[in-house]
Amino acid sequence: MDRLTNMEAFVRVVEAGSFSGAARRWGRSKAVVSKYVGMLEEYLDVELLRRSTRSLSLTDAGELYYRRCLALLDELTDLEASLHSEHISPRGRLRITAPPGLMERYQYELTTTFAARYPDISMEFSLTHRMVDLVEEGFDIAIRVTQPKDSSLVIRKLAPAPLVMVASPHYLKTYGTPEKPEDLREHACLIDTNFRERNKWKFKVDGKEESIAVTGRFEVNSPLMLHDLALQDQGIAMLPMFIAEEALQEGTLVSLLEDSIALKWSIVAMYPRRRFVSGRVRAFLDFLVEVFRNEG
Repeated sequence: MDRLTNMEAFVRVVEAGSFSGAARRWGRSKAVVSKYVGMLEEYLDVELLRRSTRSLSLTDAGELYYRRCLALLDELTDLEASLHSEHISPRGRLRITAPPGLMERYQYELTTTFAARYPDISMEFSLTHRMVDLVEEGFDIAIRVTQPKDSSLVIRKLAPAPLVMVASPHYLKTYGTPEKPEDLREHACLIDTNFRERNKWKFKVDGKEESIAVTGRFEVNSPLMLHDLALQDQGIAMLPMFIAEEALQEGTLVSLLEDSIALKWSIVAMYPRRRFVSGRVRAFLDFLVEVFRNEG
């Protein structure tokens, strides 16, 4: 059994949504395509596709196998292409996961500008703060705003992502302005549940790092929503500068205790450790470095 051919047949059926559609696009007969997929299921001893007279859908095992097949076939295609031509234009599909707030700020650069430069690369984005398993879920690259740690992934630092503590002028007029970190215990703080220690904000106090326990009515896993809550006079938020900068420039938010914040975040790109990194992944990584070069 030619497993690669059978895997390709399976992927083509999934992408076309039917055996007949896959056969037309591939230039093979429907019977041959069906035979290839059947042989693959028989070899794996698992059902990959649910078939009915009107529909075709992936089983749970089929969904997992499809993602892994896609990654394997894409990597094989890139490897063959690199052997044929050292300077071949990168092509294929990129699956990227990134935080919604960062994508809102850099959406034009990371989609339109990149697409214009690399017209043969298609892109699928999953916008989430969740730390996805890149290998299991079939992602090529994760962009994250975090404190980089040792990982089984390759981590490439792109730019600093300074945090700012902000509140609206109306909130500060009503409840007072904190003069030192411990004053935050008396304020309504807007909690970002993406923080590793969501209820503890770190500050430098007399040259030492100190964690201040903060509380508030709102706990949210979205810095964009926390930004809006701060604008609505609901409390004090700790936000990445790239989310807060416009409101700070307009004066609708005010920065607090700027020199005391001890949390140090960075914008990073992460990708699986592989012996061969595809051309499209290399192209996107180099493009990310270019985009964030001036952010430091």
